[in-house]
Amino acid sequence: MNDELQELRNSGYKPVLVGPQPFSLDEILRNVDPAPDEETERFVAAIYADRRQAAEDSPSE
Repeated sequence: MNDELQELRNSGYKPVLVGPQPFSLDEILRNVDPAPDEETERFVAAIYADRRQAAEDSPSE
């Protein structure tokens, strides 16, 4: 979690979440990937590299 978000949480900030059933900010944050930006960028780059390779390997129609 970046510093700005951490400061908001530490100060007690809670966003208002609206939906068909009650939300828990803690529950949502448990499902958010806390990976550093560099790791996220490598992950996304690997996905696109796999897609490019699959497109090159697939027979043309």
